[in-house]
Amino acid sequence: MASRGQKPGHATGVALDWDGYLAALAVEHGSLAAVSERLAAGRAYHDDVDSITRALRRLRSRGTLAGGKWGDRVLAVFGLPRSVDERLRFMGSYHARFVDLPVPLCADLVQLWDRPPTSESRAGRRWLSLARATLALRARRFDDAAAYLGTAAAAGDDDAAGRVEVALGQGLIATRVRPRELPAALAPVPGWLEAVGGPDADCLRARYVGQVAHVLNQTGDIERALALHVVLPDTSATAAFARSRRANGLAYGLYRRGDVAGALAQARLAASYAGDAGHVRLRAMALLMVARVAGHGDEGRDARQRASAIANALEDDMLRSRCAAAAREVA
Repeated sequence: MASRGQKPGHATGVALDWDGYLAALAVEHGSLAAVSERLAAGRAYHDDVDSITRALRRLRSRGTLAGGKWGDRVLAVFGLPRSVDERLRFMGSYHARFVDLPVPLCADLVQLWDRPPTSESRAGRRWLSLARATLALRARRFDDAAAYLGTAAAAGDDDAAGRVEVALGQGLIATRVRPRELPAALAPVPGWLEAVGGPDADCLRARYVGQVAHVLNQTGDIERALALHVVLPDTSATAAFARSRRANGLAYGLYRRGDVAGALAQARLAASYAGDAGHVRLRAMALLMVARVAGHGDEGRDARQRASAIANALEDDMLRSRCAAAAREVA
């Protein structure tokens, strides 16, 4: 997870243009002529290889303008280069460390990538829209977030992780209006999670359980919410984000049960997992749990101050709102 997004889209390390995109394809497939050959074969040689190669050379000069019919055709056949897809997923995944950057910087980076050719691909539209949805949520612009999630959903459902991201975003917005009702958007998530592999699976499952547990906690079913977190994976191979979310969920359940010592131990553990892996925003959320459990004491006051400092450094209105709520609890 930590390495995701570190590879540049092409040699210069800046957002992709048509020249960089076709250069990356030429490297992956051996030459631009090989790319043309595959395009010709896919069109039953309706266009000959030489004419396609000339069209692709013209496409290289388009910069970040719309690619036209040949841009559409080459994206339909080849999609985005792997390194670019990884970068976009990094920006669009709520559990990636992209959210540990200040909101204005994130917005600038998304804007840099939200242009052709990336924005003309289905994967690009999906992950860039998800990135914009997360930014809108962090800015507490919930209507904008819902619109971006709709765009991400319309980009297609061929990616299980993308489907889950959309559903979790929609679920988060829905529970703000009806906190005691399990959002319909979450119903297909368990099945989709079966198709997700790697560290993403741990993180997405922990986020899904967190949303379901939130509804259960709102209805007073504390034990069932706690049990959902207990069975989440928690080994050295589990993604740190997922371990932190699990510990935070356990902390809340134990606190509601009346086990203050156990809750404080889990909240501290959640902060450690997040901090050790560089998940700054997640650490702030864990510190707020420490503050909730520790209450008026020195540890609670220190945790609230540290979480608030993180929220201000990230210019994150959602975190600021949670810090303000934590302060009101002990006022």
